[in-house]
Amino acid sequence: GRFIRPASAVYLGAVIEYLLAEVLELAGNCARDNKRKIIKPRHIMMAVEMDDELKPLFSDVIMPGSGVVPGVHTCLMGKRDQDSFRGWARQGLSKTRVGAKE
Repeated sequence: GRFIRPASAVYLGAVIEYLLAEVLELAGNCARDNKRKIIKPRHIMMAVEMDDELKPLFSDVIMPGSGVVPGVHTCLMGKRDQDSFRGWARQGLSKTRVGAKE
């Protein structure tokens, strides 16, 4: 096997401490922005998702109780009037229907 130096454990501890301090600082800012005094999993997830450097580190992480990132798809942001979706369920989703005669 390979020999692992004792100093590498100290270095690894310092790296983990730095990452933890960074995440907690951002999560604390997120909690304060939402007028909360307690950091919850939601604040940690929002802080990680909004940070460009931490996002790749947490890309495969599932945090229970954190919810989803808020956002509305751009196709849903267009102008709509009150008749836009009237009868929508009865209409075909494409312009050509299967089996329709032209």
